[in-house]
Amino acid sequence: MDLLSSALPTTGVFFADKNGPEGVRDDYLRRLRESEICFGNVPAEWLPTAPRLRWLQLESIGFEYYRHLHGSLPSLTITNLKGLFDRPAAETALAGLLALHRGVDALVPAQAAHRWVCLEVRPRMRLLHGKRVIILGHGSIGRKLRRLIEAFDCRVLSYARTANDAELRTPAELDRALPHADIVACCLPDTPDTRGFFGGTRLASLPPHAVFVNIGRGSVVDESALVEALLAHRIGGAVLDVTAQEPLPADHALWTCPNTLLMQHTGGGYDGELLDKARAFLANFAAFQNSEPLVNVVDLARGY
Repeated sequence: MDLLSSALPTTGVFFADKNGPEGVRDDYLRRLRESEICFGNVPAEWLPTAPRLRWLQLESIGFEYYRHLHGSLPSLTITNLKGLFDRPAAETALAGLLALHRGVDALVPAQAAHRWVCLEVRPRMRLLHGKRVIILGHGSIGRKLRRLIEAFDCRVLSYARTANDAELRTPAELDRALPHADIVACCLPDTPDTRGFFGGTRLASLPPHAVFVNIGRGSVVDESALVEALLAHRIGGAVLDVTAQEPLPADHALWTCPNTLLMQHTGGGYDGELLDKARAFLANFAAFQNSEPLVNVVDLARGY
């Protein structure tokens, strides 16, 4: 807030919490209708009521909440924060994988219970070194995760339909590779083409020791099939930063699935997150003022 207050004009700038009390929300909506620029993920239903708005800078990578507005707001440009979260998201996926492979998921609750579990945990520990890994998606997060995992001498294949340097380019090629994977890490966005992409058939094709990681979007995987596979020990575990419903309901089966770590959509978080978001907005704001191209303009039609 201090950085934005010092860098932006002293007039015509309004700070508000879209999740605040009703009166604050009403004031926020009124100000939005008068504004040309907005920084933040405002409710999608507000945008058609803001005819003066020319640019919306999101504070996220994901923009699936606005995709249905494609073609209805031709004068509005939307930008996201693509690339800002690639390192923390990739490190979160790696942390989860190491926690499962090295027994941290069992050691942490044992410490809380003051229980010495060496003889229980040590025999099931595994190495990440040399694992066969498939990464779904070859965007900034997928590429960053690949570089981190390759440091463990893992054999990595990337799946992407349009990336020239991805080894797997078609669903058929992916399906032939899945039975040989030790780890599958999903970094795919939410689009009409990716929803349900990793369903029961693909989960069933994984070997029983395989670990599934999702740092992309919860809509990509069939959660019911994933729960069944975990409960039946048909796969070795899961590291899930995202779920189809967030927050995850307290009675959801994923909370108690074996060998499962729920990262609760913290994957993009780090101590400098808010400051870097503000810096990204200010860099785009300078371009906007100078009538220069904005960075990370999203394509609502394509979904990424």
